[in-house]
Amino acid sequence: MRTFDSIGEWIKLSLHDGWRWILALNTQEWFLLLGITAAAGFCCMRGFGSRNSY
Repeated sequence: MRTFDSIGEWIKLSLHDGWRWILALNTQEWFLLLGITAAAGFCCMRGFGSRNSY
């Protein structure tokens, strides 16, 4: 059980640190993050193969 508690604590701290990093971004960094996220989303929506092979 101690292992699960330490994993949970690690996840909680990682999310907290990630949120603090996001809150510290300036406008230029926000737009860069938005562009990267939009490009990744576009690639995921586009798919990785041709629909003819389904």
